[in-house]
Amino acid sequence: MSGVKEGDKEQRAIQLTLSNAVDQTRKIRVEVPAGTTVEEAARESGVFPAGAFDVFTAGGESVTHASVDEHRDEVLYVGPQKVAGGAMEPPHVKSIMFTSAFDPEVRHEVVPGTDQTVHQAAEMAGLGPRDGSEWQVYTAIGEDVGGQPAAELAGQVLYVGPKAIDAGAILWNEIGKARSDFATLQAVEGHRNGNEVGLLHVILPDQRGRTIEGEYRCVVDARSKIPMTHVLNLRSGIRHPYVYTGSKVPGTKRKSQIVCHGDAGKALVLTMKSPSSRLSAYLNHISSILNS
Repeated sequence: MSGVKEGDKEQRAIQLTLSNAVDQTRKIRVEVPAGTTVEEAARESGVFPAGAFDVFTAGGESVTHASVDEHRDEVLYVGPQKVAGGAMEPPHVKSIMFTSAFDPEVRHEVVPGTDQTVHQAAEMAGLGPRDGSEWQVYTAIGEDVGGQPAAELAGQVLYVGPKAIDAGAILWNEIGKARSDFATLQAVEGHRNGNEVGLLHVILPDQRGRTIEGEYRCVVDARSKIPMTHVLNLRSGIRHPYVYTGSKVPGTKRKSQIVCHGDAGKALVLTMKSPSSRLSAYLNHISSILNS
């Protein structure tokens, strides 16, 4: 495409796993450009059956003509075309695809046992660190799901990575240090308890004209082990490859959208020692994602 750098194409690529709904041993991981339809991705993968077909979620919802942007890192099922007026029997999905945060090319599919937690199912995949250090299982947006029933996350792609450092909140003096890199960084009113700050507000550059004001206005929830960033002002109708899940700013009714920051936790935990360094590294990561 004219004017688009090769690096931009790679950053806008969407990954998902496609499985033959009839023979679920046939699975393939595909990477296609953002904006591609699920049907186009299925045809490229080669797992679609002869003749007309549809693509379904684990719950049986047809997403054939949807954009792959809406199904990043999901497992979708390719099967016979849904008859008009009829219902598709949901695929009998029992497995979870676990991916190593240390090596994204390493993937193991596991059928969890009865009453197993996600963490217990992940142990069967053998993707934890070999040095015996603590690890956790999280979704593409960094949510720790290790304690949840594995059956509830069947059909999803989950990530096994190092255990994040307990945060709880950012100390006020650490924000001051990080402000040397991000001058607009400040505590959200009402979310400061003494020297601890739970929510932060920051303005980040918008190099692609995706926001209302020409810059990203973000609220960072620093109370979790891995921070989560909520974008407040994405322009209506804009399709962002990494900002597509609706949310609300914690403690408010203000609508926002969550930034899918991928494996930010690995870089923060393994390479940054001080809280201010981790915060600066995280915000740099988010800024890069928002402008990809």
